[in-house]
Amino acid sequence: MTAAPQECELISASAIKIATGFKDYTAVGTKMKRGLFASCSVAEDLSAAGKLGLVIEVFDPSPNDPEDLENTKVFTGGTDLPARLGPGFTMRRKSSEGQTIASVYGWTPDYQRLLTIDIYRGAPGRDSLADATEFFRQLKPVLLDKPK
Repeated sequence: MTAAPQECELISASAIKIATGFKDYTAVGTKMKRGLFASCSVAEDLSAAGKLGLVIEVFDPSPNDPEDLENTKVFTGGTDLPARLGPGFTMRRKSSEGQTIASVYGWTPDYQRLLTIDIYRGAPGRDSLADATEFFRQLKPVLLDKPK
């Protein structure tokens, strides 16, 4: 998921194509203070009608407290991440347009930082929730576990 060539200075272009099914796309990244990764959004094109494929975001500090995260998990029917991946959950949710989005939410044990992976448009024949979980597994050590 982090092999070269990379988009947003971190995400493998090949992994993006595999997970989204996009042949051509545009990736836009943002950074936090101190130049740390904040987000990477991938779309077929940047027009209002463009199809959003993948969004990876780090929140530091997290906008959600433990109760918010638990409520989101319960409301969406989320499933806990495997213990080796730390606190968090996976879910499939519907957008306002009725599109199914595969999401992973994971956070630091103190709830101070949150990493989210959303696959809005998965490649045909692929399990987008498994792909989102794999993105999380590979990005967590880089984006969530790094000391401040």
